[in-house]
Amino acid sequence: MKMTKMKEKKWQLLRVRTRDEVLDLSDKDFLTVGKGAFRAQRSLEELILPPSVSVVKRCAFVGCRHLKQVEFRAERPFGLSTSVFSGCDRLHEIVNSEMLSQVGDRAFLRCRTLEQIRFGNDLKRIGAEAFRSCRALKEVEIPSCVSQIGKDAFADCTELCRLSVGEGIEVLGEGAFRGCISLASIELPVTLREISARAFLGCSALREVSLPCGVEKIRRRAFYGCSRLERVRLELGVARIGAGAFAHARELREVYLPHTVKRLGFGAFGLGKRADGEKIRLFVDNEYMIRRMKWQLLLCGSRSCVELVMNGETLADRKRARHRESL
Repeated sequence: MKMTKMKEKKWQLLRVRTRDEVLDLSDKDFLTVGKGAFRAQRSLEELILPPSVSVVKRCAFVGCRHLKQVEFRAERPFGLSTSVFSGCDRLHEIVNSEMLSQVGDRAFLRCRTLEQIRFGNDLKRIGAEAFRSCRALKEVEIPSCVSQIGKDAFADCTELCRLSVGEGIEVLGEGAFRGCISLASIELPVTLREISARAFLGCSALREVSLPCGVEKIRRRAFYGCSRLERVRLELGVARIGAGAFAHARELREVYLPHTVKRLGFGAFGLGKRADGEKIRLFVDNEYMIRRMKWQLLLCGSRSCVELVMNGETLADRKRARHRESL
């Protein structure tokens, strides 16, 4: 026999006990789903929440092992707190996710069947480990309204193959996309100022990276272990490349460096000779840059695995061209 018992207090749903597989609460008027309200409701597969809901508190659905779909009939933005759906490994759809204003830390941690999540223009924050180990998630489009992406937010999303980040974000959280081994395409905004530490560590499907002109720092191990990465193009503005930023990228052959680069961290492009004997060709745009990079590469330990190449005319070529024009 199926049954549902609910405990409410004014504006908050405190506790639900149900044996129903589908639970429709759309006719209720509570504002908040309380802490652990649906904890361990193992029969529940589908849930419909009312338009009045504005907050879902921490661990609200922890232990709902058979939960597959939650529909928010929200008429205004709503937020998810910490670990709301953590471990709901059969959850595959959040209906009306476009109304999300915040995704808390570990909100969808290890939701292994979640294939898609759509974000709208009300989203402000994606917390630390929010989608970590969501191994069925394939595409992510982060809108420009997002001001913060937390540490390891999308780490180990092994099926994630496309990433688009809207303008407005300045810093990605540390390790935000590390271990996304299917990620082959990234679109980063010109507002981005920094590639954080380990941001794309182990993204072995990446073949080419072109960073926008706003990026000033590439932190340690940002692209460490990107084993299929072949070409990197850095635009004017990059001043610092951190320790091991492009180390263990065994297919890396070409890197275009602007003259704004001032400092290379230890082992920025690896240490010692590469196993295949091939060298990374670092393209620079003037002779002064070559002299400076030789010294920087020697200090950071990457000198033996790279070859410096002039990208453009030499000083002598430019002098000859000016002389011809003056005749």
